[in-house]
Amino acid sequence: MKTFGAMLTSYRGYGPGFNFLRITLAFSIVFYHVLTNSDHWDLAHGPVLWFLEYSLVPMFFALSGFLITASAQRLSLEDFLINRALRIVPALAVDILVCAFIIGPAVTTLPLANYFTNAGFFAYMLNIIGWVHFQLPGVFTRLPVPQVNGALWTIPWEICCYTIMSVMMVTGVVRRPVATVLLLAIFLLAGIMVEHFASAEAGEVSALHIIFVGRGAHLITAFLCGIIAYQLRDRIPMSRMLFGTCVGVAASAMLLLETSATGSVADRLILMPVLTYITIYSGLSRLVLPRILEGGDYSYGVYLYHVPFIQLAILVGPSILVGTVVGIVTLTLTVGAVVLCVAAISWHLIEKPVLSLRKRCSLTGRMIAAGEGAQYPTEETAASAKI
Repeated sequence: MKTFGAMLTSYRGYGPGFNFLRITLAFSIVFYHVLTNSDHWDLAHGPVLWFLEYSLVPMFFALSGFLITASAQRLSLEDFLINRALRIVPALAVDILVCAFIIGPAVTTLPLANYFTNAGFFAYMLNIIGWVHFQLPGVFTRLPVPQVNGALWTIPWEICCYTIMSVMMVTGVVRRPVATVLLLAIFLLAGIMVEHFASAEAGEVSALHIIFVGRGAHLITAFLCGIIAYQLRDRIPMSRMLFGTCVGVAASAMLLLETSATGSVADRLILMPVLTYITIYSGLSRLVLPRILEGGDYSYGVYLYHVPFIQLAILVGPSILVGTVVGIVTLTLTVGAVVLCVAAISWHLIEKPVLSLRKRCSLTGRMIAAGEGAQYPTEETAASAKI
């Protein structure tokens, strides 16, 4: 019987479909945010399409948990954290600076002197360290969604996942699947208890809802499922029948449930393992990238820059871009093309040079330094792109 582990071994540690999966998820998120930012909120949260919000970013986090567990089992804690910081922070910092010093001044409704001295301008810089702020003074304030980059909401949860992984490394749980399953069970049980026995509106328990029930908890659950999938890779079958069953379960949930399921911890008991299996199976399958995308891992750049460019297009484009089907198609195609170009620049000028510095603690860094192309090994994080 073929297993995930056997497939990884046969592909020398990295599935041929992971790059295709990352870029596909990234552009699916672009489409979803075109809907939400162009005044199609009800459509985005209505029948069928609600499942995009439910599944896309968690699939990234599941893939991240699966892939970085390999490096967590191999590296020291210091090297692991350096590895993660070098992968995430430089490109994120440049994105924040581009928005604050180029996009912001170009479109703000405030005088530039007021813009650059406004407290909101300085607060936006805190995004670099994971303290999320969505607005710049006077920027995009009259748009349907008055934010610069709402996609940054995942950054603190990514940091949280890396913190969880760090604790697992120190305690040795990263090598003990039974302990990880127990950790996930405790987390889900706590979520169910908070969901059913604590009031989300009560101020004293709102933090519990954020940690155990909200969208961030959704991502942590997916991340832990990804870790377990790697730990049990030699026992999980690479089965078309099981993959088809999981796709059927996901499709049924998409059709039968609704957006309120996003806040249901009980639904995660079934759907997160299902989405994790679909994710890893796809990554270990032969899914070929278009030649234009073979030059690098552009998914992170696509994720970082797509919302600001959606907002720019809505701001300077014709009114037909908002609230119409034509607008959805036009924004998806034009913004997709633009952010792909920006992501390529980010990869070749920022991300790839930084990755090449990771020779001591990263197989990726050694491969890039040796000029071995655009295949990225198991320690590469897929959460470099998230909703």
